[in-house]
Amino acid sequence: MTDKVSRKDFLMAAGASLLVAPMALEGLDRGQRAPVQHLGEQRAVVVDVTRCIGCKACQIACKVWNKLPAEKTEVSDGEFTNPKFFSPITWKIVRFKEIGDYDEDAAGTGGLKWRMLSDNCKHCLEPSCVSVCPAAALWKRSDGPVLYDLDRCVGCGYCTMACPWGVPRFDDDLHAVRKCTMCHDRIDQGLEPSCVSVCPTDSLQYMNLEEARRVAVDAEANGLYTYGVDEVGGTSWIYISDVPFSEFGLPEYSTVTQKGFESDILVKFAGAGLFVGGAILAAVKLYAERREAIMKSGSEGGN
Repeated sequence: MTDKVSRKDFLMAAGASLLVAPMALEGLDRGQRAPVQHLGEQRAVVVDVTRCIGCKACQIACKVWNKLPAEKTEVSDGEFTNPKFFSPITWKIVRFKEIGDYDEDAAGTGGLKWRMLSDNCKHCLEPSCVSVCPAAALWKRSDGPVLYDLDRCVGCGYCTMACPWGVPRFDDDLHAVRKCTMCHDRIDQGLEPSCVSVCPTDSLQYMNLEEARRVAVDAEANGLYTYGVDEVGGTSWIYISDVPFSEFGLPEYSTVTQKGFESDILVKFAGAGLFVGGAILAAVKLYAERREAIMKSGSEGGN
């Protein structure tokens, strides 16, 4: 494993990233940030909301396979999604939604129904988290998963800000980000992701990306909604539902790819000028000092 980046190197990399971002994009095009390549055809998972029964077997399987500890949570009024948000130790969420179409002037009308959606990292085809990482701690595998190296992560948080769905979460204990890995270690053994393998209704199905896209096209032809086919350039997790995905809180995004996203970011940075750059460097410096203090206190506590 690669050694952690030093505080000095981190600050230098963060400052340089504001100046050499265009070169970084060119490097990404050449695949310089991706240590794993040519692992077979692109795969995907199709999530069929109409088949989900909310058993949470996928959520449990994710915890078990990845050895993630339980998280203390509370059930709020009228909310069955638990936990509600991703965290360093919760990589999969089953979103519950009670949906009704009511006429206030005619009691008893409408079509009340429950819908559940198994959600996690979308494993974008052109992941923005990878593109903004100054330490090259994240990369996209050719067969689907977006992975990360805990030892290379410097905790800058750029990926958490760049992700369209706010998936990567910072782990204070590891001083690094964590998220779903699409069970790449299972995939390497010819197995399905753990969540897919335990789904009792085939709401989750693992298949070739092109096949998954055909399934989505057929679903749309039958009047269903799809998500992940085109959003932000497309993802390796494609969703199908009979209700709009806005019901589950999933935001609407255009087909702008990661490269377009990066270009927009660069324009904004250039327009903001030194003020923004200084603010970012100040934040980076504060984080580095806090991390150094934590390491020092831990060292003193062990003596």
